[in-house]
Amino acid sequence: MMTLRAGVLAFVLGLASVASAEPAAPDKRAEAKATYEKAERAAAELRFGEALAGYEAVLSLDPSAPFAKTARTRAADLRAHAEGDFAPLARLEAVRQTPTPDRATIEALERDAATFPPGRVRAEARIIVAEAFWHRFDDPSRAATALGQAIEDPSADKLTRALALNEIAALERERGDLAAAYRVVSRYPDLVPSLYAELGRLMRRAFLARVAAGVLGALGLVGAVSIVRLFRKPGRDPEAIVRTVIRPSSVAFALYLGGAAAILVRYHGEGDVRPFLWLGFGVLGVDIVARAWRLGSRDGRAAVRVGRAIVCMIGVLAAAFLSLEGANAGYLESFGL
Repeated sequence: MMTLRAGVLAFVLGLASVASAEPAAPDKRAEAKATYEKAERAAAELRFGEALAGYEAVLSLDPSAPFAKTARTRAADLRAHAEGDFAPLARLEAVRQTPTPDRATIEALERDAATFPPGRVRAEARIIVAEAFWHRFDDPSRAATALGQAIEDPSADKLTRALALNEIAALERERGDLAAAYRVVSRYPDLVPSLYAELGRLMRRAFLARVAAGVLGALGLVGAVSIVRLFRKPGRDPEAIVRTVIRPSSVAFALYLGGAAAILVRYHGEGDVRPFLWLGFGVLGVDIVARAWRLGSRDGRAAVRVGRAIVCMIGVLAAAFLSLEGANAGYLESFGL
């Protein structure tokens, strides 16, 4: 009986102590939410120091809140852009938030970027400057300068430098200067390895295209000289010369090579038939040159004949390369070109 009374008394005293206690602490989730919203407003108003403190406070108050992951990401990003006590970042974001900044605004940002302390913001500002000069003000030279400065900035992060390198390569290619694009990228081969490999392949392709064009040009000149010699020979028969140089079998083979291959390509899919058609004409042209060269040559030694055959074989390869390169260069990628 005494035990029951003692238990009742303890229960009553517990209720009394709870009733007389201080009010409960505020709800942490609600406080964290309010702090997060305040940090968001500060960031939107370019008060980045206050925003960073707010995001960090959210993580301290309620690290498991649904918005805590966003707060953590934004706090990390602000800490990475905190150079100059956030003054450079505020300057950059002010320009970014301008719907269509005029040239004077971009030029002012370009000047200010040169005074920014080392850090990520300086390179990012130069990319913004380059984009405006390139795409809106039609001044690719100043854009290339700004991009080059971003690439060379040792305090910039790798992603920003890689973006600048991609942009300057695209700019130089747009200007038709593949060699300039390759020169820039080759100075930083490890920054964007895939871009370095792609431009290297394009440079090889351009070099081979020049060589192939030179070979076919030389063969064309040799063929023209040989035909002139044939028509200047005493007792010449123009019709016989034409029949000897342009044989029906050669024309038939060229038509078969180009036409049949084109038909097969169309039959098996939607591939490009132009390379095969041009290859047929190219092989026919080399065949005509080879016959005219043989008939018009004054040297019948075996070594000379072998030399002519090798040169004409190279001519066929040159015609095949230019057919692929001119119609659909994608076929060359399987050969590493």
